[in-house]
Amino acid sequence: MEGYGQFCPVSKAAEVICQRWTPLILRELLVGSTRFNEIHRGVPACSPALLSKRLKDLERAEIVEREVSDGVISYRLTDAGRDLFPVILGLGEWGQRWVRTDYRADELDPGLLLWDVRRNLQPGGLGEQPATIQFVFPSVPAKRRFYWLVVDAHDVDLCLVDPGREVDVTIEADLRALTEVWMGDADFADTLADGRIVLRGSTRLTRSIPGWFGQHPIFAQIRPAR
Repeated sequence: MEGYGQFCPVSKAAEVICQRWTPLILRELLVGSTRFNEIHRGVPACSPALLSKRLKDLERAEIVEREVSDGVISYRLTDAGRDLFPVILGLGEWGQRWVRTDYRADELDPGLLLWDVRRNLQPGGLGEQPATIQFVFPSVPAKRRFYWLVVDAHDVDLCLVDPGREVDVTIEADLRALTEVWMGDADFADTLADGRIVLRGSTRLTRSIPGWFGQHPIFAQIRPAR
């Protein structure tokens, strides 16, 4: 990236972290993604070639370290990278307060939504393991309509293809409504009442779903400035 030609530390930092996709890649690394495919699931519109280039840029800037163990490549933040946490968090908080989305159709992505939700879910939150939760988004094109969360005692896995397990709960949802719930702009109970989200399955599990699904732990609490 061409520099700004200024000694100002704001300009020097911007030269490193303000390239397209870089703040979002840093977001993924800061919330725990380490493998290339994990990072890419958080920035699906970024081409693999460009993601690879941005990771190499971050390596050169000594923000990211590339590690190889038993042939498996992973990416870890350095001290400089971890020190960016309040910067990326601050960007998100400012965005949620001042440029809050109105959830345009081109901003809604069921895979991205559930990837964000998955990393905040507690495996024991449903009180029963294993459990398989199927999500159905009727208004979404067929190839992106179905997702599965597979819950066991230690992990919650998001599957893009049928895992071949018996489904315990089906969540049929309007994508906008479920996104609004996650981001704190709608209440799960209200969307159940108006039919934008429908739960099917055992009564005990369906009663647990709203609290287990929850809301974004940081951004859902931020109210818009106007």
